Amino acid sequence: MRHIAGDEATVAVLARHENRDAVEALRTRAHLLAGKDRALLEMYLEHGNSLRQIGRLMGLTHVNVGRRIRRILGRLTDDIYEICLGNHDDFNGRELTLIKDYFIRGLPAQRISRNRGITLYRVNTILQRARRCAASKRRENP
Repeated sequence: MRHIAGDEATVAVLARHENRDAVEALRTRAHLLAGKDRALLEMYLEHGNSLRQIGRLMGLTHVNVGRRIRRILGRLTDDIYEICLGNHDDFNGRELTLIKDYFIRGLPAQRISRNRGITLYRVNTILQRARRCAASKRRENP
């Protein structure tokens, strides 16, 4: 198979455009974060700091910074919370806050249960409903 330079250039331009769109989506979702996670993401995306620079500023190793940023990006690119927001008829405000705590802020279910004053069973039930809701919407809109 013969490679055509123009096709490769087109693919590269499209990849850059998709990456730019992904970065813009992350920037719009960054306001959902709080504390150190938000600061890490802003330093990384907005200011273009390296992992080592961020680590020095925050008192962390560059490996820890990289892991945290990867986890933050993973949570922000997961669309479960946004799908649940779009289906606000299925969830009340307290449930949406709980879903945000888990899927965006990355809090464990046990801490959410303790902080919100509800049982761990109830937290897990709400999270399962959120996952099922997102899965059904993904099947509807592939």
